[in-house]
Amino acid sequence: MAVKVLRCFIFLLPVVLAQNEYIPIITKDDCTAVRNLGQQYNQYFNTLLMRCTSCLQNTTFQAVSSDGYSCECESDYKYVTNFGGANIWCSKCPLNQVRSADGWGCVTCETGTSCACGGNNVAVEREVNGALVTTTGGGDARVCQACADYTSPNLRGDRCERCNMLLKINPTWRTCTCPSGQLSGGICFNTTIRSFQITTVPLTSGTAESTYVREHVQAAYLMCRDFVNSTACQILSNLCVLSWYEYDSSLSETKTCNLYRKIPDKNLPDTLGQDWNAYLPVLYYSQEGDRILDDDSLTTEYTFSPVSYLEYRVGRYTLNGTYLGTSEVTGGRLQLCSDTTSRLNAAYTFGTYYEQSCSIPAIDLWDTQKYQLEFYDLYIELTRNGENQLYAAPVKINNLVFGGDKVNTGSSTRDWILTRRFFLVDNVVTTGADTSGGGTTPTPSLPQYVRYAKSIEISINLYSSLPNGRIYPPLMTITYDQVSLINAQAGASISPTFKVKYNMGLDSYRKDFQIAVGTLSTLGVILAGYKTWVWSKRAGRLAIDFASIINFVFYVSGVLSNVFFVITFGIAFYFLIFYKRQNYVYLFLLDGVYYEEWLGLFGSAFALKCLQIAHMIASQCTVDIFFIDWEKPKGTLGVKSDGSKKENPVSIWRTYFAANEWNEIQTCRKINHIFQIFAVVFFLSYVGFENVATKDPNGKVVKSSSDYQAPYDTMFRYAVGALVYLLVAFVQWLFFTLIYERFFEDKVRDFVDLCSMANISVFIMHHAQYGYYIHGRSVYGKADTNMKEMFEMMKREEKDLVGQRGLLPNTEQQTFVMTLPRKLRLKYEEVLLAVALEGAGGGPQAGKEKGGLTDKQVEAYNVINKFLSTFIDHSLKNLDYQVRDKTLLESIMDTEFMDASEKGYFYNDDGHSFDQCLFYGNEITLLLFDTLLFCIIDLIATNFVLSGIITYIIIELVALVRDHGGRKNLAKKTLVDERFLI
Repeated sequence: MAVKVLRCFIFLLPVVLAQNEYIPIITKDDCTAVRNLGQQYNQYFNTLLMRCTSCLQNTTFQAVSSDGYSCECESDYKYVTNFGGANIWCSKCPLNQVRSADGWGCVTCETGTSCACGGNNVAVEREVNGALVTTTGGGDARVCQACADYTSPNLRGDRCERCNMLLKINPTWRTCTCPSGQLSGGICFNTTIRSFQITTVPLTSGTAESTYVREHVQAAYLMCRDFVNSTACQILSNLCVLSWYEYDSSLSETKTCNLYRKIPDKNLPDTLGQDWNAYLPVLYYSQEGDRILDDDSLTTEYTFSPVSYLEYRVGRYTLNGTYLGTSEVTGGRLQLCSDTTSRLNAAYTFGTYYEQSCSIPAIDLWDTQKYQLEFYDLYIELTRNGENQLYAAPVKINNLVFGGDKVNTGSSTRDWILTRRFFLVDNVVTTGADTSGGGTTPTPSLPQYVRYAKSIEISINLYSSLPNGRIYPPLMTITYDQVSLINAQAGASISPTFKVKYNMGLDSYRKDFQIAVGTLSTLGVILAGYKTWVWSKRAGRLAIDFASIINFVFYVSGVLSNVFFVITFGIAFYFLIFYKRQNYVYLFLLDGVYYEEWLGLFGSAFALKCLQIAHMIASQCTVDIFFIDWEKPKGTLGVKSDGSKKENPVSIWRTYFAANEWNEIQTCRKINHIFQIFAVVFFLSYVGFENVATKDPNGKVVKSSSDYQAPYDTMFRYAVGALVYLLVAFVQWLFFTLIYERFFEDKVRDFVDLCSMANISVFIMHHAQYGYYIHGRSVYGKADTNMKEMFEMMKREEKDLVGQRGLLPNTEQQTFVMTLPRKLRLKYEEVLLAVALEGAGGGPQAGKEKGGLTDKQVEAYNVINKFLSTFIDHSLKNLDYQVRDKTLLESIMDTEFMDASEKGYFYNDDGHSFDQCLFYGNEITLLLFDTLLFCIIDLIATNFVLSGIITYIIIELVALVRDHGGRKNLAKKTLVDERFLI
């Protein structure tokens, strides 16, 4: 039932429903007079129908309004009705009458048909009580009345007003005309005044003419000084602010601020007291900059939990000194860049390092509605003695010039001249002739320049003597710039910035930093010296020589790199944790020279680590290595021409196979760097751990995209990046060590097993008289056999029917650390010398093809194989060795105390120390290199994904260099044909 009633009600409504129709595109300019029934009718633009509509009466009665959107009565016609649009009806006034001023009646002119009063007279139609003036005959009339002395008609000519420009009533004056030489800024002074030569405002380079300054500075100064006029004092103060506070010690009348600073020299009238501050705005601080900034009277205690805010307030004034009230700075009041309210207000969240920059079309600055010229006095609200109070916050104008110098751009706070008032955009005062010398004619109605705050930076200094979150007076630093109208009209843009930063006294930190660096570096150099001594002993160096010095440099590089990494990472991690987790604020981030010192140490750690990696690769690619083949010939093939037996040759394929396996494990590592990079980038970028590295108290991993994102801190990114990288590597190492090596594959131990099955021992001389030995002599006595026999031999070993694999009888020890006698090294070098000399001779050589072996190399291989196998078997009369365990002290100090000049020593190796010749045994060094590389790239690019990609590429290149150098060295030292190294 209700639905039916509603339908009926809808059908009964007046038909004003919209219909689809096409409307011609016309404007009010297309509306012209039309003829209808022989009469001419004006048309106006109907904004509802979007077309021209005729007035109700012809052109004799009605015309079109000035805006074109309505009709109106002609001058001799009065309104009968006037409801806008076409709903207007007019009636003609009687003869000798004209329409009244309000348009609703007709009046008789006392002065005739023109009704113009002229002179110092005004036209009057109504009495004070609203009644119409009547003629003697009783009709409505318009009469002319003369203005009294010291008054004149207003702009409409219907009222007499006092002469505003008269400073005082002068009995000799009767009109509002000011005598020559006594008018300034719209004020008529009693005496002739001298003209000031202040007509410009400063630009960053040169000056700009200002009509406003020329017309008002003199009157403002005189009215403020002589009559203590508050408006004049405000105008003069604002003009001083617009001149960027420029003044000099002479206080001559050539600068606006000189005039301002001269005013307090004159005594106030007795009735006004003696304090000019009650009448003249305070613009300058009377104390030195350092004393103002060191004021410790602010008692507000700022915290991160709960979140505290910088409670800034600004007193607002117009150019003429009108007070607009005190307002908060939130909502972007002091920021030229637009953004969401939450992001704009984030600038005042205590502890948030704020940076905002944008590009604005310069021509927008001429929009006085969007960018109004206002002057601000900056305050910070605080609670003192139980009540809310305002504390005047200092402002530093970098453009301020004193005596021709920009004193505020120096580093000494004592020389700074701090001020109180500032503006953001001046798009009013520079209206005037252009003095820049440009060839384009300026537009006189618009300012030729707009001056604006190019950079605003708020600096908060923590009162660090007590951990209670108190601060010193925050300092706002402003740098002004300008843009010309010509450039703005040509499409120029501006890039204003707004920053908030925090500082604290870091003297105690710097002392601790220097102690840590000095102490640990000294210990590091001592450790590097010890490592060099150990190396020289193992290398057979009897005295300090050039090679010892070079190795000392590289050892120092490696140790100091580790020291610097520990220090820089420790500092970064400390600041990250304690900055994010503090309640009462006592810690801010490093900046200035402190940050530069930390950054220099970080860069040094990476550079030194690169030297260590280069030294490690060079050392591994020059190591002496030889594969000892224990296989014996199987029978004879006949008798040689000299009558000796011709032995069945031993297959070289087992040696080639072992050499290839060694070649494969040269760059094998304990962590998979592909997974490493992927996992690190995943956690940092996708999970969002990098969000923790922002310069704000918010330590959340997931942050709202609508909130302000504080800039990243280099130290924080380093701490987070390095920590994640090391943790992922540690997890990989645990998995590799505890699970993968035990249950899947251990390539290094598998290589030792392979040597035993191939009947091949590996003799490695890492240094001249120091190295490693892998005993691979087969317990079966042979390895060059068929599959069936090999299977049977392995079965016998499983059943413990053969001897053990160790070097000594009934032992399993196969790997050893060697210190070798000098004689063995000399014999080894003697054999290789002939090969080296042949290779250095150049030219075609017998029995050699590209990449192949020469007869000399084959002979050298057989000699070295026999020599080393004989040495291992204790079959050399003057060369022998002894197997023993290292003492605990030797193991801790990584050295050997036994003298190996006459007899060598084989130290039982509980693990596989020979991996020091491989990447496998230098995982920590390589991991720190990868970590520093990853972080140094992120320092440059601030992008963890890009850092991961570049780090992976460089890791691959390093492995490629190591693989290439190791392959060359393996072929050269083992005398294995390089063509068989796959």
